[in-house]
Amino acid sequence: MNVVRRLFAPAPADANGLNYHGLPTYQRSLAEHYVQMLLTNTLGSTFYASKGTNYALTLDLHQAMLAQNPLFAAQALVYAREQGGMRLQPIIGLVALSTINLGLFRQIFNRIILTPGDLQDFVQIVRSHQIRPGMGRAIKQTINAWLLNLSEYHAIKYGGTNAGSMTLRDVLRLTRPQPVDDRTNALFSYLIDRERWRETWAEQAPTLLPQIAALEQLKRTTDPNEQRALVESGRLPYEIVTGAIKPDRELWQVLMEQMPYFALLRHLAALQRAGVFHDQAMIDYVVARLSDLEAFRQAKILPFRLHAAWMAFLPMNEQEGLIRQTLAQMLEMAFENMPAIPGRVVIAPDISGSMRGTLNPKSHVRYVDIAGIFAGSLYRSNPTAQLLPFDTKVVEIKLMQQPSLLHITQQISVKIGGGTAVSAPISLLYARREVVDVVIALTDNEEWAQDSHGGKSFVSVWRKYLAEINPNAQAFLITLAPYPHAVAPPEEPNVSFIFGWAEHVPAYIAQSLLGYADQLSAIEQITI
Repeated sequence: MNVVRRLFAPAPADANGLNYHGLPTYQRSLAEHYVQMLLTNTLGSTFYASKGTNYALTLDLHQAMLAQNPLFAAQALVYAREQGGMRLQPIIGLVALSTINLGLFRQIFNRIILTPGDLQDFVQIVRSHQIRPGMGRAIKQTINAWLLNLSEYHAIKYGGTNAGSMTLRDVLRLTRPQPVDDRTNALFSYLIDRERWRETWAEQAPTLLPQIAALEQLKRTTDPNEQRALVESGRLPYEIVTGAIKPDRELWQVLMEQMPYFALLRHLAALQRAGVFHDQAMIDYVVARLSDLEAFRQAKILPFRLHAAWMAFLPMNEQEGLIRQTLAQMLEMAFENMPAIPGRVVIAPDISGSMRGTLNPKSHVRYVDIAGIFAGSLYRSNPTAQLLPFDTKVVEIKLMQQPSLLHITQQISVKIGGGTAVSAPISLLYARREVVDVVIALTDNEEWAQDSHGGKSFVSVWRKYLAEINPNAQAFLITLAPYPHAVAPPEEPNVSFIFGWAEHVPAYIAQSLLGYADQLSAIEQITI
């Protein structure tokens, strides 16, 4: 499609904007756009939008949603944090909420701010004066109530004094919480002034603050046996231990046994380099930990993290291969309760070039990887479904008999490239005169090319399909990127949008078809 044809192609009458390629697009409702932003925008640069563009979009959307419906905004922030697995956007939204409704702000503060790291980011955003003019008494009171429940573990893990970033010491000096007993007095003293703490509280530390006492002794000893005993008895965080001393293999084993699930997932390669997996018992231990489905769910880890860990961990022998096999099995298990979708189903992952975009600048996970994981999970729970990956045409992929989720994901992701025509799978169905009940597309919603059957836009081809093939067909567009464009307008008949990267996102399709709450309705039902 040449430039003139692309730029001046006739658009459906209700298109109300232009996308990044200058082609007609649609704006969804403010609530949908807000939820999309909360669940997909990490503020990093994406394929189409710069970091600054995404940041400006974020602030505008928070303010607009809060002006229209602060209760829904608060519910959406809680949903994004607790069910969407997102962190930064809910924190930014919490700062914005504090300027509009202090009552709602106080009610959800402890559901958004879960760790001192969250608190440090919250205070940093407040202190930037970009959203609110300053801290204010009500904000300080809310922070101080949270700080009174600060654990030793968190004080140790987040108690560093890194120059150039907000620290717990900075927070304490800004908000000045009043200790309620000797323990909190000693804990705050440790965070604010270590030398003074050693003079005043060191003798009482083994009783008041046993973990901190263990850390201070760890810094002084060079005896490997004592180091292991202190780490084990004090349950010291691995980040702090590795910053204070250089662990040997035996100490890495101790640290591994104390790591939270996500930390274990992230440090498999480090444990491998340290030689921990030379011991078969340690491999068995890791396999058992990773196989704990309840621990995985409690850790609220997004499934793509398992895929990223599987990609990053390269076994050196058959025994270590058990760890990689376990990661693959857990990815399957994350979607084990996926409900079947009634009717004749088409699953259409977008494999166009823009799906190379990564979730954030530090991530190696691409939108196409998530599309592949979701498509694979839907296909596995609906084995009679058709799998139609697309760019400007439907691309054939070859699957083994009873393919694993990872196999499907890999077969989809290796086909990436080409332009984007979200209409492509619908045009193919139309050309075949094939009746289907449900079409599920997984996409970044940046449509700009004519498809191989001549279709010029998703909405025009979809309307033709409904009119001539099956008026009861339903389309679900799982949106994986934060771009503010859509391929169909609000209230478009038989079209639904779903947003995010969490494992429950595809399940909304079956729930919606069976009459249960859709994603926005589920958010509205959250109790604040």
